[in-house]
Amino acid sequence: MNQTYHHIGIIGFGARGQQLAKMVVTQLPAYGKVTAYADTDDNLVIPADLYHNCHGLKRYGNYLDLLKDPEIDTVIITTYPETHAEISITAMEAGKAVLCDKPVTCDLEDSAKLYNYVKTHPCQFAVGLNLPFYPSSRKIKELIRNDTIGKLLCIRGMCDVGADFGESVIMRKFAGQPEGLVLGKLTHDTDLIQHFADSYAEEVTGHTANFLWKRHGDMAGSHDTAVIAGVMNNGILFSQSLTSCGATYGRVIELWGAKGVIRADINSETITIALHGEPEQTLQLPPKPGSHRGGDKVMFAEFLDYVDSGVKTPLRPERILSSIMIPLAAMQQKTVETGKWFRSHVR
Repeated sequence: MNQTYHHIGIIGFGARGQQLAKMVVTQLPAYGKVTAYADTDDNLVIPADLYHNCHGLKRYGNYLDLLKDPEIDTVIITTYPETHAEISITAMEAGKAVLCDKPVTCDLEDSAKLYNYVKTHPCQFAVGLNLPFYPSSRKIKELIRNDTIGKLLCIRGMCDVGADFGESVIMRKFAGQPEGLVLGKLTHDTDLIQHFADSYAEEVTGHTANFLWKRHGDMAGSHDTAVIAGVMNNGILFSQSLTSCGATYGRVIELWGAKGVIRADINSETITIALHGEPEQTLQLPPKPGSHRGGDKVMFAEFLDYVDSGVKTPLRPERILSSIMIPLAAMQQKTVETGKWFRSHVR
């Protein structure tokens, strides 16, 4: 594998784009530099330390102009999801390697379109879903592979984004988008559940509602609460809930196996293992610095190593489909056969 010093362009330079830029310059300087960004906001504020560390940073008002820049070989897309499919395809047509942030698209049609493109064209593409790269997630996956709790039978996830996030972000970012928070957050959590299960959702039943965050106190905006249940193609049962009323931001997951259970808050460094007939164990993981407990660093390093490999096929492209189908199925307030839709598109 040839190691390349990458010149990275970020399309959409809001909070998430800047967070990833800071991660590159502070944690992965040997991999490359952020060379340019594209954003339509003429008054975008860039922190002085980030601007200083991205020496010579170029700004484009139109992403098409950034894609014409011959210096840039790799693109991170952190715009709104309704633009992701179009920008991703255009960037790959321009010969750029693409990491598209979650949610990969805002609807099933765009996901099918993007998936079909990456499977029928030589390209380098991945979805920026980082939960599997958290230290706790990686350790849980290792425990599952080592048969620590035996055959995996059931997974339960619980995500509470907290009242502070709920009030500020739902009202500001997701106003008028009923699926905004459910898709924006649970695309992460349900992708992680499928990752742990080594399968995809066969059937999904969900209920979502707007209880707390309403315009003028009564006009519903984004749904802020969700309860989902279903079964994987391999028979593992799962459930996932979403709320936005807690005091803190937490992502708790429980995995039941034939021998016992694993419990963890993905945002912490502690994992609990309770096996039948044995004292409960607590695993303490070393803290990891950086955005999302170091998950962004591990995810992006893997992506750039994949780009350096020269392989012109997408990285785990099935996530383009599987990562959004569970949250969107939940919005339908009925039982949905997600497995049939998934198999109708996957190649």
